[in-house]
Amino acid sequence: MLLFLLACTGSSESLPAVKESVAIEDTGPDPAVDDARVRALTDLPAGPNPCDVPFVVRVTDVVDGDTFWSSRDDGGGSVKVRMIGIDTPEISHNGAPADCWANEAWAHSREGLVGKLVWLTFDGECTDPYDRSLAYVFRDNTEAGFWNRNLVRQGYATVFTFDNNDSFASDIEDDARAARDEGLGLWSNCPG
Repeated sequence: MLLFLLACTGSSESLPAVKESVAIEDTGPDPAVDDARVRALTDLPAGPNPCDVPFVVRVTDVVDGDTFWSSRDDGGGSVKVRMIGIDTPEISHNGAPADCWANEAWAHSREGLVGKLVWLTFDGECTDPYDRSLAYVFRDNTEAGFWNRNLVRQGYATVFTFDNNDSFASDIEDDARAARDEGLGLWSNCPG
């Protein structure tokens, strides 16, 4: 199945577009093919003044829907990543109950990311007070492959704008509006 290429709209118009499109066909679960596809992507959207150059990581564990552990593909060690522009419900920790739809968001990210190579691109700030890398996450150069937006569009996350990391804010807000209008995920399953 041929997937559609990522299209940036709204405030993202000034961001670099994907210059070299890569036709990505769903050939089933073949890690070598998936790895080759991800490594071929070199010009994914980022903020206008990114705090770091894009790099590839392999996702090793998902902490919750919007945070994961990874290892750098270039041997640069482990990286804890917090996806920017979004917020998923909090999973249960320290005896507190999980928020509504937290386990579903965690499972969606776990299924979609663990073991996969992904590109990280950046915006104005690279780390948060918890020493997590703040990044846009790309499984491929399709709309569904832009994982931050995927989570919002599928109803697993809401909009959460970080200071100096708002280049995709209007796109993510559009994704949230569409998910809410369609009653997807947390929009139809969580009260209030």
